[in-house]
Amino acid sequence: LARAGTAVRVLKLFGNPGFSRQAACALGRLLAANNSIQELDLNSCRLDEGACVALLEELARRSGPSALRKLNIRVNALGRRGGAALAAAVQKGVLPLLEELSLFSCELGDEAGAEVLEALARRP
Repeated sequence: LARAGTAVRVLKLFGNPGFSRQAACALGRLLAANNSIQELDLNSCRLDEGACVALLEELARRSGPSALRKLNIRVNALGRRGGAALAAAVQKGVLPLLEELSLFSCELGDEAGAEVLEALARRP
C-alpha cells in the first residue's frame, strides 16, 4: 500500500459482509507490516469472533507501534475473545496513537468491555 512516496492513510472496507477469518488474518498482517494506515473502517463487515481475534492477534504481532488513529469495528461480533484480543493489543502498546475507537454493537459483553476500557485507561 505504499509506492513511490505515496501511502494509503485511510482504508475503508465497511459493508463487506462475510469478511472471512482468512481475510482478517491477511488484513492483520498488512497492518502489522504497514505504518501508513491511520484510519481503518470495518463497520458492518460481519466479522465473527474468530475473524476479529485473528485480525487483532496479527496486529499485536507488530514489533513497533501502529500508526492507527481511528479504528471502526462497530456492528461486528467481536465477542468476549475479540474484546480480549483488542485489550491485549492495546496493552502491548501496538496502538499508542489511537484517538477514536468505535465498538458500537460488537457483542463485547460486560467482562470484555471492562477489559478493553481498563487497557485503554492504562495506556501512557
